[in-house]
Amino acid sequence: MLVELVTTGSELLLGEITNYNSAYLSKKLNEIGYSVIYHTTVGDNPQRMEEALKVALSRVDLVITTGGLGPTQGDMTKIIGARLMGMPLVYDDAIAESVRQWVCIHHGGAAMTENQKRQAMVPQGAVLFDNGAGTAPGVAMQQGGKTLVHLPGPPTEMRWMYENRLKPWLLQTFGSQGCIASRYIKIYDLGEAFIEEQLMDLVQGQSNPTLAMYARPGFVEVRLTARADREDQARELLAPLEQEVRRRLAGQIVTFDDDTMAHVLGNIVRQGGYSVSAAESCTGGLVGSLITDVPGASDYFRGSAGTYCNEMKEKILGVSHDTLETYTAVSAQTAAEMADGSRRLYGTDLAVSTTGIAGPGGGTPDQPVGLVYTGISGPWGTVTHRDVYHGGRAEVKRRAALRAIYYLVHYVVNHTKKA
Repeated sequence: MLVELVTTGSELLLGEITNYNSAYLSKKLNEIGYSVIYHTTVGDNPQRMEEALKVALSRVDLVITTGGLGPTQGDMTKIIGARLMGMPLVYDDAIAESVRQWVCIHHGGAAMTENQKRQAMVPQGAVLFDNGAGTAPGVAMQQGGKTLVHLPGPPTEMRWMYENRLKPWLLQTFGSQGCIASRYIKIYDLGEAFIEEQLMDLVQGQSNPTLAMYARPGFVEVRLTARADREDQARELLAPLEQEVRRRLAGQIVTFDDDTMAHVLGNIVRQGGYSVSAAESCTGGLVGSLITDVPGASDYFRGSAGTYCNEMKEKILGVSHDTLETYTAVSAQTAAEMADGSRRLYGTDLAVSTTGIAGPGGGTPDQPVGLVYTGISGPWGTVTHRDVYHGGRAEVKRRAALRAIYYLVHYVVNHTKKA
């Protein structure tokens, strides 16, 4: 079954919010074999929205929209969809009562407003999906061999409705279309061109499964994808290709699927019985945040010292005043003393530090914007790394934090291999 996802809302086109809905739905629909072949985003303009939905319905079997089901005048998706499908809107007492109860529970007994009653207007003859995470109901309409589904725009509501209402309805109505399974391998220490060189013959000879590469912030992702009738069959098809890719990338530190480098760190320090801490300047606590995104990080992570100014580097971490005067805060020497100071402060086996210039100002020819020094301190001595990251302030911080964790993993893996 061919699917088009239509996300609605001018806020998406203006860049005010990120469109997470299309990525989520594409992934979930692929898992049950539904082929998403188009993504369309359209603003809150009736004429353009109607044109976008007409085009979508002309070229795929199933169109799923997100957004535009709320109570305000800008929420027009349901109205336009009902008109295109020839299904007049009617007032539904059960939906109205559901909205009233939600408003009463979540807004301290407030009465339902007139515009909230608009959410009880639904296409006559449509399948309705109640909303366990909000007020706007979902809608599924079928006409002339085409199916148009409306889901709410807020990601929490959309995901709840997909998992609890739309997915079961799709499987009951159309059945599973097979399975599209993917395996994601993330590589942190090789560029896209070098990886392609090692894997090009696999790319050129692909059919099912397929292989593709994507440059991501801080790593390159290799995606392996297979289609089969069942998930276990798809995974079987993936296994030989994954084994061959692993063989060619032997020696590289990688992560798989949704795991991050922080997951790898957690696994190796648990195995070694090591404790970990951090000292951060330019990353402002992001290293600690990424490490503690992993459940159970409290087993090994003691804390991160946010020492953004020189005074705190000296007072909290014991960085030498002479070091700061001679080499500046953005230097290998300061990064090394910060990492050593974090180990002393927290009494840990391992520590990682970051100090640099996140921008957009503050750079010089010798110390450009994006320059970051990372320090690693542990039982095998203290080492530092110098990198220059490109991008805006937030991207520099994120790249530096991801790389810092990678360097810590690399430090432990290299020394424990030698042992």
